[in-house]
Amino acid sequence: MPLSVKLLFTAALMSLGTGYLFALSNVALKVGFTPEEATLKYYGNESSRAALEEMTDTEVSADEAGVSDAEEFSFDDFEEAEADSEPLVPVPTFEALVTEGHFHLFGYVSIFFICGLIIVFADIPRWLKGSLVLAPFIASVFDIWSMLLTRFVGPGFAYLLIFSGMIMALSFLLVFVISIYQLWFIPQPQSEN
Repeated sequence: MPLSVKLLFTAALMSLGTGYLFALSNVALKVGFTPEEATLKYYGNESSRAALEEMTDTEVSADEAGVSDAEEFSFDDFEEAEADSEPLVPVPTFEALVTEGHFHLFGYVSIFFICGLIIVFADIPRWLKGSLVLAPFIASVFDIWSMLLTRFVGPGFAYLLIFSGMIMALSFLLVFVISIYQLWFIPQPQSEN
């Protein structure tokens, strides 16, 4: 490859790698890397689930009684219950998860399109090349759905969230290592003039 292409691909991979490190740091700080931590973030604990059910029951009762939204809910209602049990964990709403999901999915497509474009030039077996192109796209869709499924269906989907995140990270790492190695550390044949 010409030097300008090697520099372009390297700069893209280095920038994406830095972004990926920050993304992993964000996950570590806000969610965690275990299914238990993901469950807590997206499904909540027993106290938060009980509070959500109570809020839903209150909304239904308020709707039936014709009470306005302003009278529906107050966090003061939970102060006594919180003192007797584990702390309430804020659980994301459907709207928040859709907002987060659409933003992340567009970002994933951009990242993995660039990675796929770079890895198609690598000298690796066809099955590996195809896997490194396709796997992160599939994993990113499962990543977005698993957040919603964990929140609204059940905590078992947190395992899917962790697994899909691992597939995306492993795919990116392999693309990065293979590409940088082949761009800069494999001797290139000298062209005849």
